[in-house]
Amino acid sequence: MMKWTAAIVLSTALLGGCSLIDEANNTLTYASDMTEFLNETQQFASDVPALLEDAASNPDIVEDLQSQLENMQQDIDAIQNMEVPAVAEDIHGQLLDYSGQLESSINDILGKLENGVLNPEELLENTELLTTIEELQELQKNIEDLGQ
Repeated sequence: MMKWTAAIVLSTALLGGCSLIDEANNTLTYASDMTEFLNETQQFASDVPALLEDAASNPDIVEDLQSQLENMQQDIDAIQNMEVPAVAEDIHGQLLDYSGQLESSINDILGKLENGVLNPEELLENTELLTTIEELQELQKNIEDLGQ
């Protein structure tokens, strides 16, 4: 009986240790994925203003702009549906709020593109898109700290 008890205790300890290792690996993967996403949003924020300006005078650029917006939308969807380690739940909640705002702005711009009422100057002057991206970037330090 003593052997079985010792075996059960040892098995439980090993399984608990594996769980801790899995959680640490999940946290590192999450931090890496989020850092990549935030780098992509930063690049997106750099590219979109020029695309918006060019789209006003060149209809061929509208397709590029639409493609960039749709790609970012797919990235946001992936982030919103990913598994989040317990240690990152608060940060991820903030990220979900900002990414939801970003997605809403993208949907607005895509709707205007589809209806042919895109006014790039108006979008540049009054855009939540770039402001939201800046707010997302502020989370990057917290996410990078998760990976350490």
